Amino acid sequence: MLTAKDIRGVCVMIPTPCKPGHDGWDATDSVDLDEAARMIEALIQGGIGSIAACGTTGECAALLWEEKRAFVGTIAQVNRKRVPVFAGATALGTKEVVRQMRGLKDIGADGAFVGLPLWQTPTIENSVRFFADLSEAVPDVPVMIYSNSMFFKSNFPTPFWQGVAKNAPTVITTKVTYGIGTLLDDVRVAGQRINFMPGQNNTYAAYKMLRAKVTAIWSTSAAMGPEPVVALMNAILRDDEKKVDQIWEDMRTVPPFMPAGRSEEFPKYNAQSEKLRFNASGYVKCGPSRAPYRDLPDAWKTQNEQHGRGWAELRKKYL
Repeated sequence: MLTAKDIRGVCVMIPTPCKPGHDGWDATDSVDLDEAARMIEALIQGGIGSIAACGTTGECAALLWEEKRAFVGTIAQVNRKRVPVFAGATALGTKEVVRQMRGLKDIGADGAFVGLPLWQTPTIENSVRFFADLSEAVPDVPVMIYSNSMFFKSNFPTPFWQGVAKNAPTVITTKVTYGIGTLLDDVRVAGQRINFMPGQNNTYAAYKMLRAKVTAIWSTSAAMGPEPVVALMNAILRDDEKKVDQIWEDMRTVPPFMPAGRSEEFPKYNAQSEKLRFNASGYVKCGPSRAPYRDLPDAWKTQNEQHGRGWAELRKKYL
């Protein structure tokens, strides 16, 4: 079974391609499996280290169980165990998460990508217990925690990671989306067991803070073409600070993803804006965003499209 040491390189947070005209509430077979297969092969050839499917960017809330199974099954068939695949299994309660984890393992997922249950505000005690229960119920499925403070009503404090490291042995990594202010302490209490993956936007600061302890990062931008992020991660793994600085400056030349002064709106437009920039990059045809998350102000559309085209230009330097 996978361990924290097996998670290296860039973990790409992938979209779930949607067939044209299949974005409505009545679509029961919306996933473009051909485009999904092409996307996965391209990402693997581009050097990514692992895949996380059916998170927020992957429109987990908009997919039927049958659609999710078909999508993850396609990923597994194309991947052929070349890189670890974590499939999203976040749900409202523990029993449903367990059911999905078992089902996704059966169709070839290497691990589960799981956030906290989305109903009550979690306490540290029930947050730790939740992941401990998953370890007990599905002991052969490694878990990536989706530690997103924006969505899961938790700041994921250091005592949480200490409790998970002690009580949930199948948790091996986490998508750090709660800021990196406590990352040194979090790694200190759980770093032997859990690989903390900072996000692309925090990668430079996390590298300066942790150096060789940063062995994996997560990125949604990699779904527009992974080469710049892969180059950055490879430089970090070599501890080539000069190269890290240079690539980071290159990445900063891409137009911003969000309209100026409106980042607080991102939770409203996450899936919609991600898919728009992916489509604008020309790397993947991920189609429209699914119901109910389809509204997007013009300012966001303009900025997302500029960002996607800017990323496509940046890729040319790293191909």
